[in-house]
Amino acid sequence: SAPTLVYTSPMLTFLHLSDIHFSRRNDASQFDLDQQIRRALIDDLGVRPEGCPQYDALLITGDIAYSGKKDEYDVAKKFLEEVYAKTDLSMKETYVVPGNHDVDRDHVQPKFPLWDSHEAIRRNANPVHWRDAIQTQLQKDPSKLLLAPFHAYNDFAQGCECETTASDLAWSHLFEPALEFDFRVRLRGLNSALISDAADAPTKLLVSAFQTAKLCDTLGEVNLVMSHHPPEWLMDKAELRETLRRFAPIVLFGHEHSVRLQADDKQMQLFAGALQPERDAANWTPTYHIVQLAIEGTREQPQLLVRVHTRELHNFRFRGWRNEDDELVCERRFNVTPLDRDRANMATAPNVIASITLSPAATMPSAETQTRMR
Repeated sequence: SAPTLVYTSPMLTFLHLSDIHFSRRNDASQFDLDQQIRRALIDDLGVRPEGCPQYDALLITGDIAYSGKKDEYDVAKKFLEEVYAKTDLSMKETYVVPGNHDVDRDHVQPKFPLWDSHEAIRRNANPVHWRDAIQTQLQKDPSKLLLAPFHAYNDFAQGCECETTASDLAWSHLFEPALEFDFRVRLRGLNSALISDAADAPTKLLVSAFQTAKLCDTLGEVNLVMSHHPPEWLMDKAELRETLRRFAPIVLFGHEHSVRLQADDKQMQLFAGALQPERDAANWTPTYHIVQLAIEGTREQPQLLVRVHTRELHNFRFRGWRNEDDELVCERRFNVTPLDRDRANMATAPNVIASITLSPAATMPSAETQTRMR
């Protein structure tokens, strides 16, 4: 018999911020020009996709601070309390990765030992050299100098268990709320700012294979990966691209302050806009995102639904952003391995997925065919 159509599915909904760049100037004084952006965001957080009564987590893809200082994270915490009050989230439901602005460059100045260490890694375009140099510094250096620029960041990230440490440069979290057919989402955070300093440039940074060694196919899990820098900024960009494409159907990036969505039959990549971009930027547009994940289809032929809503500031209010295809919502589906492979192999009927008609309205579009369940 034909497989049963699934029209309603449990869904995870993530609030996604990037490149907030908190600094001492964000003090709500007359010189704090970004306070209007933050007020508009807080007001807009009450506008959610239909069928989404609450968010499951807050994801921040780096550059929380502007120069990696403790007082900047103190400012960030005060702002996040406003976000939490509006979303019913907390620090425990917040997940962060560091960006280059989360690096305290007082620890990595020219002619400092750490600067020389970064330069030595960059000079040798050999993955074996990268591996040995990083492993030696993390395992044998008692001062853990490589991670010294992240002290303030790690103090902040400790509150959400997202520190980058000598034993775990990257972190992972398995969300307990199950999607349809008992699938779960595993969130993984990478530190792409590991050797960030004043010499940053495309192809000058490094993730390293250590951070992706645990990334794998696990039956019943869907990988969502966060990284501040897109691959073009990395020396190991080819290796990272290949690994992410193999194991992660959705990847979130920050850093470039320009919204792009790239998708094919295997993966969607979201290049996030900045919430508080530098005001001298050519295309200054404060932006944030809402990312939704669900499993649809049948038990024998499940598919991952990825839905991205992007909101941009316009005339002091956030509104829906349209992509190059004039879509307010970018929606893609990807095949995933069924939990019951033997049963799936016996299935002979074609897979039919319910189509969703997106509203063309400029407000947050309707998704009446979806019901979000925790």
